[in-house]
Parts: sequence; C-alpha cells; structure tokens
Amino acid sequence: MGTQMNEQLGILGKRFKSLGMSRRNFMKIAAAAAAGTVTTAGGQRYVGPSASAAPRRALLRQDVGPDDTFYHNSLRADPVSFDWNLNLYAGAEVEIAAGLLTFDPDLNAIPDWAETFASNEDASVWTFNIRPDNQGWTNGTDTRPVTAHDFVYSWERQLNPANAAAYAGFLFDIKNAEKYNLGEEGIAAEDLGTKALDDWTLEVTMEGPRAYFPQVVGYQAAVPAPQWAVEEHGADRWASGDVPLWCNGPFKLDRWEHDVVVELSPNPGYWNAENIDLKKVYDPIIPADAAVLSYERGQGVQQLDWVTVPASDLQRYQEDPELSEQMRRYVFPGIWMLVPSNNQEPFQNDEVGLQVRKALSHAVDRSRLVELTNGLTIEAHGMVPTGVFGYIDDPEIAAIQAFDPDLAMEMLAGTPYEGGQNWPEITMHMRGQEEIYNADLMANDIVAQLQENLGMNVNIQVWPEASWRPELFKNEFQLVWIRWWYDYPDPNNGYGDMFYSQKASGKRQAWSNAEFDDLVNQGKAAPDPEARLEIYKQAERVIQEDVGYIPVVYRVDQYAFKPWVKDVAVNRQGFTVPLGNIYARMLSDVRVEGRPE
Repeated sequence: MGTQMNEQLGILGKRFKSLGMSRRNFMKIAAAAAAGTVTTAGGQRYVGPSASAAPRRALLRQDVGPDDTFYHNSLRADPVSFDWNLNLYAGAEVEIAAGLLTFDPDLNAIPDWAETFASNEDASVWTFNIRPDNQGWTNGTDTRPVTAHDFVYSWERQLNPANAAAYAGFLFDIKNAEKYNLGEEGIAAEDLGTKALDDWTLEVTMEGPRAYFPQVVGYQAAVPAPQWAVEEHGADRWASGDVPLWCNGPFKLDRWEHDVVVELSPNPGYWNAENIDLKKVYDPIIPADAAVLSYERGQGVQQLDWVTVPASDLQRYQEDPELSEQMRRYVFPGIWMLVPSNNQEPFQNDEVGLQVRKALSHAVDRSRLVELTNGLTIEAHGMVPTGVFGYIDDPEIAAIQAFDPDLAMEMLAGTPYEGGQNWPEITMHMRGQEEIYNADLMANDIVAQLQENLGMNVNIQVWPEASWRPELFKNEFQLVWIRWWYDYPDPNNGYGDMFYSQKASGKRQAWSNAEFDDLVNQGKAAPDPEARLEIYKQAERVIQEDVGYIPVVYRVDQYAFKPWVKDVAVNRQGFTVPLGNIYARMLSDVRVEGRPE
C-alpha cells in the first residue's frame, strides 16, 4: 500500500506543480491524501484510495452487477440544483431531463419527447408531435405523462421577468418572447407564440423565419420543469434534493449525497428505456484537479470510468503502454477567445481604442498555445469551430488578425502607447477552476506574449464559478479570457447568442456594432443554408476588423476510457464523442462489459 500511495503522490505532485501550486500547499494535500481525504482549494472533498475499506461491490444493490454500473465523469462540483429550466448553470446531471429534441453524435437534432416535428413553408411556425400516452415523468414512485402543456408552462417560466433567468434570451426567437421578458406593456404570458393544441401537439410561432429552431429546441436550456412539483414545493425547493425529484429524462435521481456523489438509475417511463443498458450510474463529485487520480486509483463511488486527460498528464498517458490504449481524441465544438471591452481604456470605442485592439489582435501567437497545451488546441481564426455548421476556412479572414508582432507595434503609432509605453493598469478576467481545459496555462502565456510583443503588463483576475457570470454580465471587465462551448450547432449560437449587442440579458461584452447586429438578424431569418453561411461570413469579417473579439484556439480533448466501457459514440469525422455541451446522451448509449470483480 505504501508503494502505491507514493506512486499516487508522485502523480499528484507533478500535476499540481504544472498548475503552479506551491510546495507548501502540495505538502498539505499530500498529508491529507495519506490520511485518506483531500480538500481542494475549492473546498470540495476527494476521498482517496486508502479512505474506503469497504469492497466496491458493497456499494451496489444486490441486483446490480459490475457490468450494469457506470462511474461517470460529469460533476466537478456539487450541483446548485436540478432545475435546468430556470438555471442552465445548475451544474447537475443532464440525463435526468429531456426535451422535445436532443442531438446525435454528429450534432444533428433528432427526436426525443417529440416523435416528429415539422415547420410551415417559411419556417416561421414549428409543430412538435409528442409521443402520446406516455408516462415519462417519475419521482421514483409515481408517474405522469410528458405533454405539450409542460413546454408551454416551462418556457413561460423561463421567460417570465420575475424569475430573472439568465438564459431567457435563448428563447427570444419565439413570438413576443423578448417583449414579454422585458416587461413591455400590453404583452402577457398568453401572447407568447407557444400553444398546446392538445396534450400531444405543441405549436410554436416564431418572430419570423427560423430554420435553425430545432437546434435551439435540442439544447438543455429547453427542457421542461414539472409544474405540479414547482407549485407544491416552491421554486427554490422542488429541485433541491430535499424532496423526491420529478425527472423525465433517460435516468432518474435516486440519491444525492452533497459534495460526494449523485446516484442514478434508468427511468422506466422514458420512451427509449428498453434500449438503455446501464442499471446504475454514479456521478462522483470530483474536482478537476483530482479527476485523473480518481480514474487511475479511485475506489468506491470515487472512481471514474472515463476522464479528460489534461495537458499536464498527456505525455505520461501517451508514453504508457496501458494508458495509451485507453485514449481517444475529439475536436470539441468550443472556442477560446480574448474579448477587449471597448467601453474602457485602452480598448475604448474610438480611433485610439480601435488601434489598440488591432495591436492586441496581432500580438498573440496561436501556434505557441497549441504547443503549450500538447496539442489539446488547434488554431482558431473564426467564431464557429470545425465540425459545426458555419465553420469558415478563408485565408483572407484568417489574415485579418494574423500573428505579426511588428505590425502589432506599428498599430500603436500615433497613440499614447506608441512604442509599447505608458500603458494604464490592465486586468484580464477569467473563470477559475478550469485547469482541466488548460485555461490557466494559456492565460499566463498570453500575458507573457502581450508583455513581449506590446510591452503591455497585464494582471490576471480569477473569479470563482459562483460569481463569474454575474460579474461578467455587468460588462465592466476590461479584458476577458473566455471560452464558448457551443450550445447548439449553428452559427447563431456564436454570433447571435454571444455577440449580438441588443440582447436584453446575458450580454458577455460591451462591444456593439450596428452593421454586425443587422447581419445577425439577417442570418437568423434566411431560410436557405448557403445564404445564411454567406451572411455569417460577412459578420465574421465585420467583428474581426472592428476587433470585437480575438479568436485564439479551438478546444481539442483527449479522453481515456476504461477497457470495459463499450459503445462510446463515434461521429462521422471518426472522433470519439463523450458527454458534451451538445451531445448529452452518453449514459443512454454506453454499456459496460468485463469490469473486474
């Protein structure tokens, strides 16, 4: 056991050193690990291999064997709640909820509770036919049907201004949704373009042609809430775990031990339940900086059947004969970008600010970040990632913000910062606890590059998850290092949901450009895919020339799966597709075969 623990601490030490942890803090964690429990900087508890003396099988129900069980790598912190309808940032297990549609591994919108769906000729009205006579809602003992009324209620709940849902703008394509959310006089809930024609037929009238609306409907933000449970227990309690949770997804919640584990089993009333192989799923609540250790050495409910391999462990995995066989690669639909706020110096919305923003855009060497992350990124020159409809591969657009340190310095000529001098205090803001995505490694290197190429001294402000979005939405940050994982596979999710400046809520930046906004509106309404692509290409040129953002890198993931995990989805590009921001049916698709007793 001593040799095994020393190996573990050696692995842990290398990982924390790569993340910049001091020796003093590491020794504290090492001592705790030897005792069996690690508490990370975020306050989350990791139960080490020596902390669980009970056999793993004792944790399983008698009728559930090793090949029926899956240990899921999806929770890095305790969920806020299971109320996906009102809080997209609940941080809970996605497969306890299901909407009208979902996504397949190729990111196509496919039927979920809506068995069929269609639009009128110009895609301004969509009709969803829900699977009739179902019993899809369950709280573990009782059942109820999933109906069209659930979506009418839930979407109104999300849009209701009294609820202040951060993702209300996600539904603004629905007729009168934005007006209702803004409290416009004369617009009430019954004026929304959502109508239950009967229990099994939902009709949605849009603000205009919206050919991409199925992609919106397939995302987690569009799942329903159980009206009866919300009304009986209250908005703050129905999904808090204090009362049995009503679920309508492939899985139901059996147990939630805060900061330790979420336990799931299949929902027998789910329409596709007969094709779900797993009988028990554990979602261990394990912080990102302990996930690899749990994958390799974890026991009990603190083990993992798959893990995202960060840059700090990648070479070790690639060189290990056993671990290398467990690795899979995926180009994730996500982008990292720099966003300079053009309402603050030195990035302000005037000619000087534009020149500074242009200088910034030429000062970052993307290839250096690809090397730094051991290939866990690829260079980005546009908003839409490769593999997603709307990806632009255009050398002329790529040249707009190409790395050129000499040109970057030339851009400062005639400004107060000529020669890289006289910079004001500059702070770059970023979300914390994202080491698994190499956020800190890249952020520190970008700061170094700006110092080297512009003489710009940049401080980094790291925000905890709980306060990150509220502060970001104030649009007061001077410079932001931010990721955008695509919610649905359409250009509007980037150009519209991220950068459209006329949004009533959820704005992530202060930048505004009337020409860009007009192009976004045109792109929404154009029914022809090729015409939409051309419009978004124009929008990309506008936002890059005005430096509303700086695309830096797309996310690339390397995962490891235990040998007994079978049938993990593979997309048409040949990449293994695990749980993601768009595809969210991993638990429904995988099976386990040959897990050691």
